[in-house]
Amino acid sequence: MTNQDPTVTPEPEPEYRVDIEHFDVLDDEFANALVTVLNNHGLARTLVAGLLLQLPDPGMWRLTISGDVVASVNAIEHREEDNGYTIERGVGEVGARTISAHDGTYDIVIGAWSFMPAFEVSSAEELVEYMHSIGAHLAIHESGHAILHQRGEDSEAFQELATGTKTERAWRKHLAAHIDDFRIEKMTNRTAPSPSSNVESIGDTIAHMRKELTESNVLRLTNGEAATLRSSNAVNDLIRVMTYLGAELGTGGAITKGLRPDPLPEGWDKYLEEIWDAWALNLDRLEPADEPMTVDEITAVLTDLCKIVVLWSQNIIGYHFEMHDDGSWTANWTRSTY
Repeated sequence: MTNQDPTVTPEPEPEYRVDIEHFDVLDDEFANALVTVLNNHGLARTLVAGLLLQLPDPGMWRLTISGDVVASVNAIEHREEDNGYTIERGVGEVGARTISAHDGTYDIVIGAWSFMPAFEVSSAEELVEYMHSIGAHLAIHESGHAILHQRGEDSEAFQELATGTKTERAWRKHLAAHIDDFRIEKMTNRTAPSPSSNVESIGDTIAHMRKELTESNVLRLTNGEAATLRSSNAVNDLIRVMTYLGAELGTGGAITKGLRPDPLPEGWDKYLEEIWDAWALNLDRLEPADEPMTVDEITAVLTDLCKIVVLWSQNIIGYHFEMHDDGSWTANWTRSTY
């Protein structure tokens, strides 16, 4: 046993701050419940603990729970009105965003509605448990964006390095962002899997893509550019959910086959079954976000995913988008209905 010098003052524990803003736009009952769970039922501590797993220096990040993510992000990034942030992604919405500042710190914004389950809960205790589960998942996920950026492995570092045809490279930025999310979800799901399964949303996203492609096939007669934008966005929205689903299901250690949801959602056999193994197995070449990769390794996966998406879109979905050497593009829809 040693005697402590009574003149030595122990260093104070670091203080962690969770800010809230734009709660006035929320339903009063939900806003009050969320504030209560944050302050009195440990949700703020759960969020902080999730961030500290990968970002142990609390001076490196600022966490905000926002009732209006668009307004919060626009303010942080000083966006002009004609370049506002958007959160709509097909049938879903962005739940959180991590923004890197010039001084090397990060602003992490989580949407307040992310803590509201899409299903009925039977008790207040079940709601609190859900809020903690989704909070831990979101906090760890957002910290993943920060550590990829710190190591120079995020999409900005490799998206322009993809090789292939102009049509294949047209997908590079979208797929590079999805690669980031896959690696982060692969890391996050080890310790804090989301209480909301992507199995539940893949069917709705397939249905959304089919609707957008069918309507675009009519719109192209009067506005080809708008039709192409709608179709490309709808395909990319499905790719985003496929990415999260791939991270959730994994491959089970298989080297020739990716795991499928059970039961299979409507539209799976028509649009995803033929491509799923190539998609899942190529994604599985990626390491979790907390395990380093070289830019060359990530770029190789990106290049292959670009090829897969073009073949899938043209030959299975029936949406033929092509970039030409002179910078022009064409789009064709090979089905009358989807």
